[in-house]
Amino acid sequence: MAVTVAEFRARFPEFVDETEYPDARIEIFIGDSQLVYIGTDENRWGGKYNYAQAYLVAHLLVTAEASEAGDASVKVGAVSSKSAGGVSVTRAVNAKDRSDADDFYMGTAYGQRFIMIRNQTFVGVLVANVL
Repeated sequence: MAVTVAEFRARFPEFVDETEYPDARIEIFIGDSQLVYIGTDENRWGGKYNYAQAYLVAHLLVTAEASEAGDASVKVGAVSSKSAGGVSVTRAVNAKDRSDADDFYMGTAYGQRFIMIRNQTFVGVLVANVL
């Protein structure tokens, strides 16, 4: 069972304004998260499906909001310096222990938490040394 709008709003009170975040919009991103990103097999997530999905939906809402405001870029890394007059922002580059595809998630705290949940649930390839 996917996360519900009520569960989502309870976890993230920053999204309770139904005018700014209508139920129908949240439901669209709940559907998108299943169809495009995490699938519908909840058993694969070891009991963390709704938890992961909620963070993913929050990430999708925030990135969609930024896109609607005209900012379609993905922001990755902490801000290391900024200016005002000429508008300049420099982001720190952290050691890269993730794939390039994960850069999409690094643009919000919600996406970063989603990666953390995903990585706790799914481990990479393990090789047994039988020498």
